[in-house]
Amino acid sequence: MKKKSRWLLVLSIAVLMLIGCSTKNTNEAEKTESIVSTEKVESKETHVFVDSADREVVIPAKIKKIAPSGPLAQIVLYTNSPDLLVGLASPFSTEAKEFIDKKYQSLPEFGQFYGKNASLNMEALSAAEPDVIIDIGEVKKTVKEDMDNLQDQINIPTIFIEANLKSMPETYQKLGELLGNKKEAATLSKYCETVLKQAAQARSSLKESEQKTVYYASGNAGLNTNAAGSFHAQVLDEVGAKNAAVDVDIVSKGGGTVISMEQLIQWQPDYIIADSKDVYELINSDASWQELTAVKSGKVYQVPTAPYNFMGSPPSVNRMIGIEWLGQLIYPEHYQINIEEQIKEFYALFYHVEPTSEQVKTILTNAQ
Repeated sequence: MKKKSRWLLVLSIAVLMLIGCSTKNTNEAEKTESIVSTEKVESKETHVFVDSADREVVIPAKIKKIAPSGPLAQIVLYTNSPDLLVGLASPFSTEAKEFIDKKYQSLPEFGQFYGKNASLNMEALSAAEPDVIIDIGEVKKTVKEDMDNLQDQINIPTIFIEANLKSMPETYQKLGELLGNKKEAATLSKYCETVLKQAAQARSSLKESEQKTVYYASGNAGLNTNAAGSFHAQVLDEVGAKNAAVDVDIVSKGGGTVISMEQLIQWQPDYIIADSKDVYELINSDASWQELTAVKSGKVYQVPTAPYNFMGSPPSVNRMIGIEWLGQLIYPEHYQINIEEQIKEFYALFYHVEPTSEQVKTILTNAQ
């Protein structure tokens, strides 16, 4: 019995030693696999970027090719990093082409990546092989879901960066961090910060009795407008003007809210700004508009639109020069700037072009 017990003891020890060796080998294998995995990630030179939706996205350490998700993103990316663009969300308009280098005009069109106007061209996107897709705009409730779904669909890292009128300085700072051009982005950020500070000072110094009411006329008949509180009417708020379109439904689209002439006559705005030459001419020639004090007193102006509308359309960084234009137009004593010189500076910094004096005069046709 003693001999049998000794054999059982020896056998148990042997089994335990085998289990120990097996466990050790497994741990060593896992450790080796972990090291290999880490080396694999490092060899690809990737890192994690936290976007404005608090999403952790793995992206290349050095981004060489980018694609915009839509028109708003396209403008901001063009101002910040034009040479990284490998495609466009929408073609440049005929009016814009005068101020856009031809090499960018020939870029392939991907269309808009998601949303109601989605028109993504996957074939063109695949051929361009962007390192990242960048979406820029206001934060929506579904932004995380939208970005994740888009990233899963196209299998390309997708980044969201918040941008509204007041956050443009931070938008450029975030882009500089993402794309590695912090110095250039800081210059654009500083310009936006200066404009916003100037507007804030002007607003704070205005007495309520000094505030001007402004009606923004758009649409074929001039009776579409961006109502008070609309994302597309932020320039009016920023300069300290009162939006004439109050107590009407806010439509969160560029086309805005449709109103009646009766409402407009009741509002009697101090100024009317028209979003096109056609609307400007209609307002000054159509008899129904002559009942408005602004028309009688010659306070009707055409919004500059080259290369992009100063009030928005799309509501991107183009609105910065819109603040300066509208501010000096209705509050010249608070915005003591030379708008022609300011346009030249803005276009050089943001659109990478130096407009001539004649081009500036054309931009400001019916706008002064």
